[in-house]
This record gives sequence, structure tokens and C-alpha cells, in this order.
Amino acid sequence: MTRRFRAIAILICVVLVALFVSSIGITAAIWTSSGTGGDNNTVSPAADSPEDWNAWAKYFDFQILDEDALTAAVTSFHTDDYTLNLETVVIPSFVTAADGRAFKVVELGNQVFADVTLKELAVNVYISPYIACVRYGAFANMANLEKVVFGVDTNGAGVDCRLEDYAFMTCGNLKGFVLNGRNVDMSPNAVYGCESFQA
Repeated sequence: MTRRFRAIAILICVVLVALFVSSIGITAAIWTSSGTGGDNNTVSPAADSPEDWNAWAKYFDFQILDEDALTAAVTSFHTDDYTLNLETVVIPSFVTAADGRAFKVVELGNQVFADVTLKELAVNVYISPYIACVRYGAFANMANLEKVVFGVDTNGAGVDCRLEDYAFMTCGNLKGFVLNGRNVDMSPNAVYGCESFQA
């Protein structure tokens, strides 16, 4: 009886804490990945994200690009809850494989954000300081995407970044980029169909 009472008490406490957290608008900054290396991969949110953005828990898949240089590309992104109203997508600076090695994220793959559950949800995107390439169609058709911030590290620096064709295609509400001094090279059609975009 005591064990059952203890379990019920713990459950009640967990529910009360969850209700409190949701009532004050705190979102979980926990990142996990189902990517290369098994289900134990983890991804840390970028500590240098601007404006004290909160971020919901999300899942990334990633591909190791170079074992020696310890670099990786984010290849897909999805949520585990179709009802989440995401406010922010923070691209992580590093991903950690199941063997414990940390890989610097230097690339966003083709159509990373193709998951239809996200196309109407994300409002702001933070691209970490080490992303050097945003591939074809990575953010295509994200109708509510309004702002993209190119992050810098604690020294105020970030790598040059190339935006391939149609990287932000038909993001109708995208108004522009916050570059923070980074050099961003856009292909001619990188923001194709973005009617609100102002360079």
C-alpha cells in the first residue's frame, strides 16, 4: 500500500509541476536525435541563441560528413507532437553520436524541413555559427517563417555561409535575415517566391 501511495504522490507532483511550467510559458530546451548511431544520440541546443528564445523539444536526424574533422549535416527534422505550436527552430551547433563523440554541424541537408507538420508552425529560425551551407530546399514552403538569424560564437564570429537555390523557396512571410556580420552568399534563387523578403 505504501509503494502504491508513493507512486500516486509522485505522479501528482509531476502533473502539478507540468501544469505550473505550462502556465508560465516555459518550453523545454531538450534536444534528441534519432540519427546516425542509434537512438541514444543527443543534440544540445545552441547556447548562443539570441533573444533568450525558448525551444520545444524536437528531433534531428544527422549524417556524419567527416570522421576525422568531426563534422556532420542535419538531414531531417520532425516533432513528436503534431499539435505543437513551435515558435522557434534552433539549429544545434553540435550533435553527439551514440559513442560519445561530438560532431560540429556544418551543413543543413536538402529539404530538412519537409515534414508537413512544420510548414505552418515555425516562426523564427536560428542558424548556428558553424553552418557553412544550407542545401537546396532546406526551408522550402515554411509559410509562417518570418525571421532567420545567423548566429555568431562568443567571439562574435561565424563561418561564411552559402545558401543554395530554393533554400527558402516560397516562405511567403520571410521578411529578411539577421546576419550579425556573417558573410552569407545567396544563390540567385535562394529566396525564390518569398514575396515579403527584403535584402
